[in-house]
Amino acid sequence: MKIRLQNIALLAGAAALWDWAGACWEMHKTEQAYDYWRLYYDQATLKKADALCQTYAIRSTGVTLHLDVFPHPDPRAPVCIFNHGGGGYSRMFWGAALILLERGYTVILPNQKGQGLSGGRRGDYSVAECTQNIIDVARWAKTRFNTSIYMAGASLGGGLTYYAASAGAPVKAIACVNLFDYSNIIDGLGVSRLAWMTKITWLPRMVGKLLPLLSPFAWLRIPFKWFGVMEKIIDKRNPVFQALWDADPFPNRLVSIRALLSLSITPPAVPFEENTKPVLVINQTLDEMTDPSVTRRNYERMGGPKDYLEIPFGHWSNDPDFWRMIVNASDQWFKAHS
Repeated sequence: MKIRLQNIALLAGAAALWDWAGACWEMHKTEQAYDYWRLYYDQATLKKADALCQTYAIRSTGVTLHLDVFPHPDPRAPVCIFNHGGGGYSRMFWGAALILLERGYTVILPNQKGQGLSGGRRGDYSVAECTQNIIDVARWAKTRFNTSIYMAGASLGGGLTYYAASAGAPVKAIACVNLFDYSNIIDGLGVSRLAWMTKITWLPRMVGKLLPLLSPFAWLRIPFKWFGVMEKIIDKRNPVFQALWDADPFPNRLVSIRALLSLSITPPAVPFEENTKPVLVINQTLDEMTDPSVTRRNYERMGGPKDYLEIPFGHWSNDPDFWRMIVNASDQWFKAHS
């Protein structure tokens, strides 16, 4: 027993050293390349966005959240909050924000806890914390602008958008680019490198029972790419964008085990089948990172007012048509539920 405890102590010490080294490296990268995200845009877009963007900070779940806000000149304009996913952050959405602004919305791009420009230990968060972050942003927006609030999200942010709406975010309608159930081990595996496990009937159930054994190491951060198919996050027709994203210091390359665990054990406040909020679900048919059938299946489960759109793109793209399709569909949906 003594030897076994010593081995556990050594393992924990090695894990802590790994985590500390990773934190130092991430801090170094972000400090050295704070404005790296500007490489995603041409000079005309940057000039326009720089002139319009305002930054705000609010407190949520014990940390300071950074918000990029593009206010519409009309104070009566509705607000659209757009939530990033696990591989993104607010400044990757500036192009979409400009399109939404032209459609007549004030646009809010938040960064969730431990991600992007917000506070908190990088890569260490939970679905519940991200959900609360989004709710707090929506409540702040309602107080700040006192107008109709709509919300959208992409990738993991698509599911989080529904989670926040079902848990009380003051929004009239939402658009989910991808829709995942974070209480379902099938979804958790289906959007990861372990998707093959879902083909074996008994295996996901066994994995679900073994996951609690990782709880003592919930604080430990591991490479996101061990779990997510990050090399296929960008549409394969955008190799330049993929290369830029690969070198971007702001997306979390390390993610805590508690964050990963939360993606399979956290139910929404309102089950999909009991939903009453107007929900538009957008699905990328050429997605090679996450299985499009997961989003399709969850849409079919959804109750209440709903609609569904498939677009011919991979998981993420900087192609203007990608964002026009998403914004056009979202705008029509929001206007139909104004």
